[in-house]
Amino acid sequence: MSRQQTIKLRQSQIKQAFIEQLKHTPTIEQACQKSGTSRSSVCRWRRKSNRFDLEVEEALREGRAFISDIAETQLFSLIGEKKIEAIRLFLAHNNPRYSNKLELSGTVSPKNEPLTAELQSMIRQALLRSSLNQNEILKKELPKEQEK
Repeated sequence: MSRQQTIKLRQSQIKQAFIEQLKHTPTIEQACQKSGTSRSSVCRWRRKSNRFDLEVEEALREGRAFISDIAETQLFSLIGEKKIEAIRLFLAHNNPRYSNKLELSGTVSPKNEPLTAELQSMIRQALLRSSLNQNEILKKELPKEQEK
């Protein structure tokens, strides 16, 4: 096996170790430390390979799901220990009776009233000030102001 092939094989093994690490510790920095690679190498590999970038994103999703399962297990343990904070957290996010509520009432109806000349003028001035390069667009989109 040539030196080049050996380097590619080693790099492939490091990449795979990094991906596997992400599935258990879904942070780039920790996965780099545990797999023995540098963050700059991972960034370079992601830029050069869309496939590797997709693998990283999928491993991150899988890792976050794994950590969420662990967190839920811990939450259920705390609920079993009758920790009121854990009970409140679970109920607030899983039972509509205990969630934060905001009640709105009223009606919404669109108004299709034409803009007044004064509002047209204000809009024209605001748009002109926000983007001087779009003068031509504004002239086409807004009707000309009537001179007073």
